[in-house]
Amino acid sequence: MSDIKLSECDSTPEENLIIPPGNALVADRNFINLDWSQREQPGLTFRNCTIADSNFTAANLNGLRFENCSVFNTNFEKADIQDGVFEDCTFYEKNHQQGCNFSLADLRRTEFHRCNISMSNFKRANVFQITINDSRAQGSNFQFANFVHIVSRSTLFSAAQLTKTDFRYSNFEGVYLQKCDLSESKFVAVIFTRANLEEADLTNTDFAPNEYDGLSLFKADLRNAEIRNIDVRKLNFSGVKIFEWQQAAFIENLGIITYPDKT
Repeated sequence: MSDIKLSECDSTPEENLIIPPGNALVADRNFINLDWSQREQPGLTFRNCTIADSNFTAANLNGLRFENCSVFNTNFEKADIQDGVFEDCTFYEKNHQQGCNFSLADLRRTEFHRCNISMSNFKRANVFQITINDSRAQGSNFQFANFVHIVSRSTLFSAAQLTKTDFRYSNFEGVYLQKCDLSESKFVAVIFTRANLEEADLTNTDFAPNEYDGLSLFKADLRNAEIRNIDVRKLNFSGVKIFEWQQAAFIENLGIITYPDKT
């Protein structure tokens, strides 16, 4: 079915939005206090819209698309947003330093490209195969977010692309990101307590966590990463990949003083 354009640009924020049956395009509109809790509205696209102080709790929004939208102080808790795509959007309200709430949401296969999701809450959300690329996510909470698909009692695997994104001050406590692509991102002053980054691609990252008790980096690829603020004696670096130029930082961290060979 072809997209349905509902209206042209509105100067005054609206509180109601009625969508015709089928897929629809909502363009150039401003909304405030929308209450779509538990609503069934899959396959919807918002383009050049502003949505503020709204409630999408437990709504079915499968296939949701936001293009060049601003979404402020909005609740997506427990919403089903599988296969969502968000491009060139902001979910961060600068004046109040507040993000949006995606806690317990189903975000499997959802993509964020060139977005600002700073201070947003993804705690315990299902984020298997999520993509966050070329974005800002400062201070976001991914505590116990589920990046894992369980095949059987003994078989599980994780999948995510968290690339080229600024995650500084974010919380990744208890996450399982084994073999995931985290390349070219900034993990400065983050929390990686009890996180599993085994065999993860951390190439070209800025890797300087604040808290990392129980962090596993077994066989992680840290080539060309800027590694700081880590006591290597507290972690198992078995199988970790680095370049030769990175050795000096590790040796210095161990308290070993090196001198040039005599000629």
